[in-house]
Amino acid sequence: MTNQAPFFDRLEAARSEKQSILCVGIDPRLERMPAEITDGREGDVEAILTRFGVELLEITAPYAACFKPQIAFFEAHGMAGLRAFAAIVQEARRRDLLVIGDVKRGDIGSTASAYAQAFLAPGADLEVDAITINPYLGGDALDPFVSQAAGAGKGLYVLVRTSNPGGADLQELTVGGEDTRVFQAVAAMVRSLGDPHRSATTGLSCVGAVVGATTPAALDALRHEMPDTPFLVPGYGAQGGTAADVVPAFRADGSGAVVNASRSINYPAAAAGEWRAAVERAAQAAREDLHGAGITA
Repeated sequence: MTNQAPFFDRLEAARSEKQSILCVGIDPRLERMPAEITDGREGDVEAILTRFGVELLEITAPYAACFKPQIAFFEAHGMAGLRAFAAIVQEARRRDLLVIGDVKRGDIGSTASAYAQAFLAPGADLEVDAITINPYLGGDALDPFVSQAAGAGKGLYVLVRTSNPGGADLQELTVGGEDTRVFQAVAAMVRSLGDPHRSATTGLSCVGAVVGATTPAALDALRHEMPDTPFLVPGYGAQGGTAADVVPAFRADGSGAVVNASRSINYPAAAAGEWRAAVERAAQAAREDLHGAGITA
């Protein structure tokens, strides 16, 4: 057990303090790295990935409620990548910045427990504040994640209605009658798992949902069906979702969700030597764009 406040309480506090609902993704791609990061580090993948992530933390921290490194871009580089991931999340913790590990794990029994310990156990090399998980093995496969998160003051985001076009292939299928879709059945399971773990401070469950900005009708419906569930909203920016699209994700007081932007902030158009300034402008613009949609930060 831990005396740490629940993750979603801490996230709401960061949202209020920074007046921001922006989550900055960290998606390092070597082929798109700016010269400011690679110069002097040629061939040292670990150093490049680490510097990229730490620079994003430094530049965008004033504008971001939290950060979301996508572990696939690190795992692609083997142990060098995993060491970089660990270094970035540990640096974020040193700076009191909140991190959602975008790991999308999901398995049964002891395997799920091992995944949960790897990312949510206090003191683990890859420890983050919350992770994304896959629900399609069912509720018993999510139980170990929920137990670990609830006991350690961590958070979960379960994939419910994703932002990619192919998400409709399965998630929009009807089940148990013409009026219920798969994503709604998953939402009901998420709400049931989270109900016993709602915060007395914010009323938010420790089990959140990933719901894409590119499906605003689903976003609106799910917010009504899941009033106490925190949302992580991808798809804003480079994937085509707008600030207006994400408004339904939020509760009436502006709480309960963060909106992720990755590519548009990681790789903004910039002249040589001006990547850092362009990243700051992009993060600031995203925060202001979201706030301008009428969402109370």
